[in-house]
Amino acid sequence: MSRLNPEALAPTVLAIDPGTDKCGLAILSVNRQVLYQAIVPLAELAETVVRLRQRFQVCHLGIGNRTGARRVEEILTAVEPDIELCRVSEDMTSLLARRRYWIDHPARGLQRLIPLGLRFPPRPIDDYAAVILAERLLVKKER
Repeated sequence: MSRLNPEALAPTVLAIDPGTDKCGLAILSVNRQVLYQAIVPLAELAETVVRLRQRFQVCHLGIGNRTGARRVEEILTAVEPDIELCRVSEDMTSLLARRRYWIDHPARGLQRLIPLGLRFPPRPIDDYAAVILAERLLVKKER
């Protein structure tokens, strides 16, 4: 008898921070626990979203409303024509994502002396922006 994966049983939201050549992805449970986050090339987006929707019980799918949003919508609806997408505001997500990155990866050594607003993460943070979008989507759906 196979065991069901607990993460597949709980309802989740999937958020996409669209870009021109890469996208940030995040899956959050309804109690705001981050279950998955990644950055994927735009060419792999459709395959990745299909795989994630099979792995997690995605009840809502949100997409950032700025750069690349229309292209991402076209890619996803080509693969899953019935997919329901919700646009989510990207206002200040870059700033909030940078702060969230530094919470998860505190600066060490002399880096700690540099004010938070002047620090730049050593990698893209599109996945953290997707987490912010997922949180906004949850708030939007709770209303």
